[in-house]
Amino acid sequence: MPGQTMPGHLRLELLLIAVLLPIVAVFAFWYVPLSVDAPQGFGAESEISPRFAPYLLAALMTAAMVGRLLQLLWHGIRGRLASLPDDMTYVGTAQETRRGAFLNALAVAYGFILIPFLGFYVASFGLTMFLVHRLGERRLLMAGVIALACVLFTYLLFEQLLNVRLPRGELGAL
Repeated sequence: MPGQTMPGHLRLELLLIAVLLPIVAVFAFWYVPLSVDAPQGFGAESEISPRFAPYLLAALMTAAMVGRLLQLLWHGIRGRLASLPDDMTYVGTAQETRRGAFLNALAVAYGFILIPFLGFYVASFGLTMFLVHRLGERRLLMAGVIALACVLFTYLLFEQLLNVRLPRGELGAL
């Protein structure tokens, strides 16, 4: 790292991590305990605490940021910081704005239309298959296999291991 100049996009990324890590810590250690009740004797003994999802989210966000810091440290030690691509090239373009609006609309439709109607697993299979295809997998069979694996993993994790029932939807009620 000595003698290397850090590209501007990496300085911005480090600044974002420096701002977000304390916010995540405040969320996990102050906001969640004050706002999400975990009553004594909640549910069955096999059920998870209502604080599980916020803590999981905070842990995943922390892991992603620490992982990125370690990745940048590794590139810095090897003297390759300047060769890292600037992934902010297309930030703020009209194409990015359209893509963001479409993905936000898709997320709203998934949560408020597809899951209540089709159920979590069918809606998630369709969304995952679409996203995998959109990310570049052109073989529909492979996109379907990946989506099925994701849905199966989710089923095993939530329904079997954690004993959390996910929405069946109107179709599932039939």
